[in-house]
Amino acid sequence: MIEDILTQIGSTTIVIAIAAYVAKTWVKHQMEKISTQNSHELARQIAKLNVHEPYLHKRRVEVIEAIYAKTLDAEFSLQNFLVTWWGHSNREELTARAFPEGKVFSNNRGLEFCEAFTEINAMLHKNALYFDDQFIEGVLNVYKPFFDEILNMDETNPPPFPNEYIDIIEIGQKPRQSVISLFRRALGVEGEA
Repeated sequence: MIEDILTQIGSTTIVIAIAAYVAKTWVKHQMEKISTQNSHELARQIAKLNVHEPYLHKRRVEVIEAIYAKTLDAEFSLQNFLVTWWGHSNREELTARAFPEGKVFSNNRGLEFCEAFTEINAMLHKNALYFDDQFIEGVLNVYKPFFDEILNMDETNPPPFPNEYIDIIEIGQKPRQSVISLFRRALGVEGEA
């Protein structure tokens, strides 16, 4: 009887060992199969990125270079407009030479700024495929307050020059400096601020 029990235990152990070996081999085979499929998919995605990313980066660089050139135009026009607006608001304090009698306020520099902003807006929207909406809105929102103020200004009766704009150079440079950070992040030159 003990011999029968030992024989039964021995044969059960052998059957379990064989089943475990077969299960282990099957699982190993399935894992290798999945790994091979994943490595092929990963290789395909890497190849796709190697083609698309350099092209997208090149296009972004080209677009950002063009927009940056236009931001310089916008900056100079904005600074010149702010100087004109400040001069008009302070004409009583200025000498007759600096602000001659009868000279009226001109919004031309402000309109040049608005034109530059409109061109920046158009460039961004024409190239929206290369940038996310957050980038586009970030650039536009930097310039929009000045654009709205200039566009809605009554040229025949401009409001007094705001005290927050008294540092004309800094205020004129601020929009361009803000978009430089956005440009750098879009190009991967600088991390999140």
